Amino acid sequence: MGQKLQQGDRFPSMTLKLLGGGAIKLPEEVPARYLTLLFYRGHW
Repeated sequence: MGQKLQQGDRFPSMTLKLLGGGAIKLPEEVPARYLTLLFYRGHW
């Protein structure tokens, strides 16, 4: 497991697959200064 982010840390670069297809690269493709991410693992 990686290290936790601390206040003032930069968000690590990552690419996420979108439900409707395609992908988004974070944080490069986010036009806003603030962002809320919700990770839902689905039904197991």
